[in-house]
Amino acid sequence: MKKRVISAIVALAIFIPLVIIGGIWLKIAACALAVLGMKEFLDLPHKNKRPKYVDVIIYALTILLVFMNEKREVYYILTLLIPMLTVIYCNDNKKYNADEAFKLIGMTILIGTVFHGFLVIREKSLMLFIYFFLITMLTDTYAHLGGSLIGKHKFAPKISPNKTWEGAIIGGVFGTLCAATFYYVAIDSNVSVLLLLIVTLLLSCLGQLGDLFFSAVKRNHDIKDFSNIMPGHGGVLDRLDSIIFVIIGYILLSGIF
Repeated sequence: MKKRVISAIVALAIFIPLVIIGGIWLKIAACALAVLGMKEFLDLPHKNKRPKYVDVIIYALTILLVFMNEKREVYYILTLLIPMLTVIYCNDNKKYNADEAFKLIGMTILIGTVFHGFLVIREKSLMLFIYFFLITMLTDTYAHLGGSLIGKHKFAPKISPNKTWEGAIIGGVFGTLCAATFYYVAIDSNVSVLLLLIVTLLLSCLGQLGDLFFSAVKRNHDIKDFSNIMPGHGGVLDRLDSIIFVIIGYILLSGIF
């Protein structure tokens, strides 16, 4: 518990000033976190031994997708093509094949897009940035509290045995109400309250699904955490699993509304 508290304090002491300052320093931090997240994915137990240059290519593409604002379609095309063309260059299915290339393409686009989304949201509004993190933190806190107090019916026992329907519902309801209240007070009091509640609830649900998705990945590879970069908390993907899906939801909803 002591390690967990200390590592959380250290992380917040680094993270909060960077978010407040924004700009190039936050961009550098986002790129660093994205690379660490990709490393955790690349380091998952795997029967094949990829050539090192494949990992270097994936890191480079991830940084480009996070950092670059202009002509992003070009970088997406590169991310689609280069890992596949590398399969031909490697010419060794036992080391690196098309199946693995597709996985790496998907994860690179996911990580690169989400961390770029962090930057776009922060540039748009610090309060909006806080709103999205509040959704995940409050949902997780209330879900844990609700599940501990009255949780009986397992939500996804094969993936996360401790999660319950009661906890998920309580987390979704209270996480939505608290985060939506923050949005209404700190960001826009002219917004439709019904629409705000619906969108916040949807993002809260997506956050819980993100948690389950990454738990499923860990269970599939028989590991407890993606890494130990934050003692007591795990790795980048362990800490940001929920917010990753929330940002994806925001990107999709932004195109709708």
